[in-house]
Amino acid sequence: MYILEPKSVALIGASDDETKLGCSILKNLLGGSYKGEVYPVNPKHTEMMGRKCSASVGAIPDAVDLAIIVTPAATVSGIAEECGKKKVKTLVVISAGFKELGTKEGREREQQLTGISQKYNMSLVGPNCLGILRPSLGLNASFAASPSSAGSIALISQSGAMAVALLDRSEEAGLAFSLVASIGNKATMNESDFLEICEHDKKTTVIGLYLESIENGRTFIETAKRVSLKKPIVLLKAGISTRGAKAVSSHTGALAGSNAALDAAADAAGIHRAHSTEEFLSLLSVLSSEPVLVSSSIAVITNAGGPGVLATDAAEKEKLILVDLETKTQAKLKKSLPEAASIGNPVDVLGDAKAERYVAALEACASDRNVDGIVVILTPQVMTPCEDIARAIIATKKNHRLMPIIPCFMGGPHVVKARALFSKAGLPCFDAPEEALHAMAALLQKTPHSAAKEEGDRDDRSSAAVGILKGRAGLLPEELTEDLFGLYQLPTPEAAVARSVSEATEFAERIGYPIIAKVSSPNILHKTDIGGVRTNLQNEKEVKSAYDEILKNCGRASPSAGIRGVLIQQFLPIGNEFIVGGIRDENFGPIVMVGLGGIYTELFRDTCFALAPVTMHQAYDMLSSLKSWKLLIGMRGKEALDIESLAGAIVNVSAMMHDCPNISEIDLNPVLVSGDRIVVVDAKVVLTSLESI
Repeated sequence: MYILEPKSVALIGASDDETKLGCSILKNLLGGSYKGEVYPVNPKHTEMMGRKCSASVGAIPDAVDLAIIVTPAATVSGIAEECGKKKVKTLVVISAGFKELGTKEGREREQQLTGISQKYNMSLVGPNCLGILRPSLGLNASFAASPSSAGSIALISQSGAMAVALLDRSEEAGLAFSLVASIGNKATMNESDFLEICEHDKKTTVIGLYLESIENGRTFIETAKRVSLKKPIVLLKAGISTRGAKAVSSHTGALAGSNAALDAAADAAGIHRAHSTEEFLSLLSVLSSEPVLVSSSIAVITNAGGPGVLATDAAEKEKLILVDLETKTQAKLKKSLPEAASIGNPVDVLGDAKAERYVAALEACASDRNVDGIVVILTPQVMTPCEDIARAIIATKKNHRLMPIIPCFMGGPHVVKARALFSKAGLPCFDAPEEALHAMAALLQKTPHSAAKEEGDRDDRSSAAVGILKGRAGLLPEELTEDLFGLYQLPTPEAAVARSVSEATEFAERIGYPIIAKVSSPNILHKTDIGGVRTNLQNEKEVKSAYDEILKNCGRASPSAGIRGVLIQQFLPIGNEFIVGGIRDENFGPIVMVGLGGIYTELFRDTCFALAPVTMHQAYDMLSSLKSWKLLIGMRGKEALDIESLAGAIVNVSAMMHDCPNISEIDLNPVLVSGDRIVVVDAKVVLTSLESI
């Protein structure tokens, strides 16, 4: 592709004025080892920095693969038109002054530029971007300093400033790049397009994304799913806010900020999500330099007991296993290490260990059939030759290229030179056991989730559900909620809406005491907050009193609300309460949630989110990730709960969200889970008019 292998570059807006970007970019183009043709374009000059300067891109006598525009925004569309007529393949617009201004004029300029690029079938990077770098070609078509050497990491950054900062850290962090692309406003080429470019780039093995927005979330997920199977993707996403503060119509909405949606999307696509700049750099470093960890079975080698304990704790958190070493491995260690050394796992080579002792432990563990990865920890004690041990680890790694071996040199000034040796060798070195174990876990192959398979009767169910919801908006009435839940096999207690005291007592007698009474209103979402719920009613007198009290409370607290009556429902005793919900994210679409429910929902926030629809296998994975999983499988001698039915509810809610595009939120809270069944005690289904979607 021309963006990766351009044979010629035109710089439109080239300058010899040191204060202008056109000068910096031209110096970068000419100052590297790029072998292709570079054509400065500026109508006020005939020569610039020893190169012939053309008055326009059309005046260049030869073909142009890549054109860079760095002129005032008002001139860009006209220049882009010239580039199109010149049959330029890729256009990089560095100029600012487009939609990022937030003005009508800026948006119109960008729309015009987009139209021109589409008209001439030109790839368009930007506008408002840093440019691109292709280190293997010696090409720096940007106003940033080049990375020190070519490598295998593709860095795709929405922010030019962030790209510059990461490039400046590259040597210190041991990073080397195959491609650096600043994508700016993403007028036509967005993150999904660049993922596809990197997918087919033989020089790229790892992809790093810094994004502030994601265009077309579902397209991004599907693209990333495919690419991540071949090349790891690390995402650092800025602009994460708690959207739940605005989405207060349900517990699900309150818990499901854009952060939860992004976690669900990354999990579905097999993306490694970094939560900080340092983690982003660490993950790029380890994924680009270490082989895949084929299983979770690892060994830890340390020269101090405390860090070994920290590593053990971190391994459990990261779901890595410190395996039992083979008998012959322990025999090798016993022979090579002092009597006081520990030959278990972690292997403690003791505080006076020199390089030879570390090598012996490394070789023994690397030869163990149970071990698929090794973390090597060093603390700088008085007698510790840190640099010698670093060199020994680097040399040993060359003999075991298929096994990840991650060093962790703890400390400060005493390990600086040793860490520099690792950096020079292009290898990561961590300064805390927790970081090293997190990096090791990242080397396990992430598997994107497969889409849920369509069931034979889904079309009929979906059509019936859409029919129930047709033309409705706001809170779905109870009787229609019951009809909808019947389609999706979500069991609810027997209930009916009473429009008078006599109906309330009649329904209570039919359902059987005890019962619960709730106000029925499309305008009242949080019934308990205004006294709209009474529980555990035991007889006719209590039902009559509750009916009157509920209507008075609601009339006083929400006088403009439309009251349909009072819902009389079978009252179920307090049990094991969970929440199952769904919300429609504006970017990634429908998302399903499960967690600990009832009064504990927002207190403990023990929840898990996934993109809908989900499979039963995914639903089980969601449940097993909860802290409350132990409650489900039975703890302290209690019976196991009906996990299969709860997982089925997750699948069915996710299917409902997927099938019905006008459902904005679903809240099943609480869902009572016993040993042999589940019951949805309370539910909200919030609709958005299809016309507004």
